[in-house]
Amino acid sequence: MLMFIGRFIQEVDADPSSVGMPGGDLIQQLLDWAMMVALWGSLGAILVGAAMYGLAREGNSYQGAHRGKTLALGGAVGAILAGLGPTAVNLLFDAANS
Repeated sequence: MLMFIGRFIQEVDADPSSVGMPGGDLIQQLLDWAMMVALWGSLGAILVGAAMYGLAREGNSYQGAHRGKTLALGGAVGAILAGLGPTAVNLLFDAANS
């Protein structure tokens, strides 16, 4: 029984690299485009949210102002997450390997 379990507990070594991977450049380009779309969406949310907040506040619509503020803050958080995404993945991967 211990011999059977020992086969599955053996150490595995993996070094992730995209060198020579077919389609590696395409995957990188798609990731870059996805990040750009996320940043455009975040910018749109910030601008629309700010406009909603300003107009609703001047029109004494507190619910609309709250929605605008929420949308603008959501856009800001989205931009932060889009920018930190690759760094967070690399940081967590490096931390798990050490």
